[in-house]
Amino acid sequence: MMNATIVIKKNIQKNKSMKPIYKVMLKAFVAGETVFATGQATWDFIDNDNFNQWKFMTNFIIFGLFMLLMVKYNYKSKIENNPNSNL
Repeated sequence: MMNATIVIKKNIQKNKSMKPIYKVMLKAFVAGETVFATGQATWDFIDNDNFNQWKFMTNFIIFGLFMLLMVKYNYKSKIENNPNSNL
């Protein structure tokens, strides 16, 4: 049992950095969802509507997932078209 935990800890220490595609996807998710949800909340504020946290969270998650999938698709297609690039 002790040997298994040592092997797992060594593997975790080796793989501390994320793959580039995961970094790009995470950045797209956070940036896309934040901008869109804040824009929608601002629009509601301008129209004198009350802040609806469920609408905000829905916009936050759904648009973020949409951006994540679009960036993943575009990133993979660029890698396939130019495999020797530093993307």
